[in-house]
Amino acid sequence: MIKTLFPLLLLGSFALIHYLAYKVGSRLLFEHPRSRQAARIILGFNLLCVLGYLLSRYFITTPPALYFIFSLSIGLGFILLVTLLLWLLFTPLLFLPLKPSRRLALKKSLGYASGLFLAGYSTASLIEGRLPPEVVKLSLKLPRLPQSFRAIQLSDLHIGGLIEEHYMEALGERINALKPDMIFLTGDITDASCEQIRAPLEKLKALQAPLGIYFVSGNHEFFHGIQKTMNFLREMGIVVLENDSRTIEGLVNIAGVHDLFGRRIGFLEPDLEQALQGIDPLLPTILLAHQPKFAKEALGYPVDLILSGHTHGGQIAPFGLLVRLDQTYLQGLYELSPQTRLYVNPGTGFWGPPMRFLSRAEITLFEFTPS
Repeated sequence: MIKTLFPLLLLGSFALIHYLAYKVGSRLLFEHPRSRQAARIILGFNLLCVLGYLLSRYFITTPPALYFIFSLSIGLGFILLVTLLLWLLFTPLLFLPLKPSRRLALKKSLGYASGLFLAGYSTASLIEGRLPPEVVKLSLKLPRLPQSFRAIQLSDLHIGGLIEEHYMEALGERINALKPDMIFLTGDITDASCEQIRAPLEKLKALQAPLGIYFVSGNHEFFHGIQKTMNFLREMGIVVLENDSRTIEGLVNIAGVHDLFGRRIGFLEPDLEQALQGIDPLLPTILLAHQPKFAKEALGYPVDLILSGHTHGGQIAPFGLLVRLDQTYLQGLYELSPQTRLYVNPGTGFWGPPMRFLSRAEITLFEFTPS
């Protein structure tokens, strides 16, 4: 049910975007019937590619090259919406009392400007999306921490689709070169069944962290057999935190909760009180929670730092504005209270198209020191 509903909702949203782009945009911009016909064909083709992407992502297997082309339609759909909204800001100019020749010239100018904007926006998003994740180093002091340690946070890899073996192998080499003591995986690490992505997922075995690798679920794990995924990760030696915690060698408490999506379906729901049972009160506590808005529920609890992901930093700006409406926190470090801070990783991979704009993929390297 979950696996079917999400693609249907997404397809409906994109169909509406393409319909509005044709009915509102092309009809006002293009005077000649052939131009309108060309716009109809291009928009129709892109919408068909959106359907192809959703079928390839969730139901059928397609060749990698075709899957890549299909995936671009998702990014182009988002960019089309932004272009349409910006263009509508200039629509009133077409209704000024102008001579027909000047109105036609203005239409053409707006049409050319829209096309150039869409092309430049798409190209910049593709370039940034293909860049390897940047290493963001952050030094944080933790109260009651007996000694310093290094940890890496990875989030929203979305293994499956275009995140394949070569990507995971290169990522593993970069992470091991940083020599972390711990690694945190804060959800949406997978985006397909573990049987489909066994080869790239097994690359996580190569990660080296003497104090352990810790995982919490994200919403996308629920779409592809979450229990099988968690069992597979355990078999690889990764600690899966299901509303529980670990005290690491008298150093720090690591707690983790299920994703908030569990509440929506009444299965594997997050339970912070259960997760914090048995923690050592003399040590600092780091909480792993996929969605940053869960941090509001942690205020007042003995949690020093919350690590989240989910937002992708908006992935393709300005969609971070919509993400903020839902999640409040977009990316980076937030001081929630004198006792609790939140860090939101903008994602180490990507969802959908290999496109990002003003939101570079990230490997977060924490240097934790005693306060």
